[in-house]
Amino acid sequence: MKRVLAALLCLGLCLGLAGCGHFVSIMPGSEAGGGAIGDAPPESLDDFRERPLMEMLGWQDFAASYYSDTPVALSIRTPDRGFASPIFDRSSIIAACDSLRAMRVTGRTENQASPDRGTVYTFTMDDGQELSVTFEGSQVDLSTGVYTVSGLEALSGLTFPGYSDGYDVFDLYYDDDVRAFADNFSTAAPISVGRRSNGGATLTSRDAGVVSQAFSLLQNARIVRVEENPDQNIDLTQTTDYVFSMEDGTYYTFTFTGPCLTVTPSADYGPVYYWLEGIDELSAMTILPESTVPTFEGGPITGMREDIAQAQAAASGQLPGISVIGVYVDYNIQGQHGYLTLSGDTAASFVRQVTSITADGAVTTPIGEDITVFITLSDQSGPIIVFNGDTVQQLVGINHACDYNAMANLRALIQQLSLDERNIGQMIENATN
Repeated sequence: MKRVLAALLCLGLCLGLAGCGHFVSIMPGSEAGGGAIGDAPPESLDDFRERPLMEMLGWQDFAASYYSDTPVALSIRTPDRGFASPIFDRSSIIAACDSLRAMRVTGRTENQASPDRGTVYTFTMDDGQELSVTFEGSQVDLSTGVYTVSGLEALSGLTFPGYSDGYDVFDLYYDDDVRAFADNFSTAAPISVGRRSNGGATLTSRDAGVVSQAFSLLQNARIVRVEENPDQNIDLTQTTDYVFSMEDGTYYTFTFTGPCLTVTPSADYGPVYYWLEGIDELSAMTILPESTVPTFEGGPITGMREDIAQAQAAASGQLPGISVIGVYVDYNIQGQHGYLTLSGDTAASFVRQVTSITADGAVTTPIGEDITVFITLSDQSGPIIVFNGDTVQQLVGINHACDYNAMANLRALIQQLSLDERNIGQMIENATN
């Protein structure tokens, strides 16, 4: 829907600009005339010379390059709503650039600049540079004064999440696959939906009614606003993922940070946090009844939890761009309580050994020595694996019996690594003294 609207907008702009006589091609390789007035003294009302807005802004280089070096995002902020809402589709951003390039500054006014009352459009480049321009009514606020401008109505065809009802949750990803997932839900529904908190175990339901309910709540949610200060107003340590798995093995994950849907359409721009209305039911819905135990039929503990499987894949180099950056172990072995910190190849090797342990039937009351393994991956995710005696915890209250020899080897490895760590520490202390 957004692509069609953007295409129509671009067509309308081109037709309108051709009719007004101000449109001059500035595709790469052509000339962009004029120089910016910068901080030059303001012209008098009588001496003012009509000129392109891009020239007044000093954006000639930008005007000549935005087709090949297109901004990664364009955001709008209005004084009444008070938040910046970005869009990321190239066609809409190009349409906005075309509109600005065609605008002309037609006169200087006696008004004073009022940035707090104007609507601000901001282009973000892939290097983080931002270019902003402020409009109020039919006027533009520049450093040298307030000017009247023609052609501003062309920007009114652009829509932004939170400022328009034309967006749903799936539009926010600017991803054709996510859009197709939503559009084809009635004919190609997921086979399951899961919920995962803070990167932990995923509780999954294959109930078609539960899957449909979770999808509908996402689909019908209304975008209220964009959070500009997430580090101040939401808890960034609390995340909840809703994972829809398809029959062919692909899956779609929708992540909430605190109460906000978190989307990263552009790595250069970073995450965007959307406050949604009508989403409370999603967090309250039951994915699995409390009495239901997720099925684990035995085998390597990577089959027990998705986060453990991901750690094993990262340690084995099977996840491009994601690796093990550290392991912290809190252990009680033969009455000795200690801690162990690993990094680099040692950490990766340790993760491979831990995640290769096999487990079998559920145990109701595990008894024995405690070993807790905290794994940190380079994307800041990673599981916490809790061993009690010769069992491993799947979920709180659900433990499975581990292979006896594998657990003996794990304890021996921890003791050896702890001894090595103490010896290295003593060597450093001796050398210092």
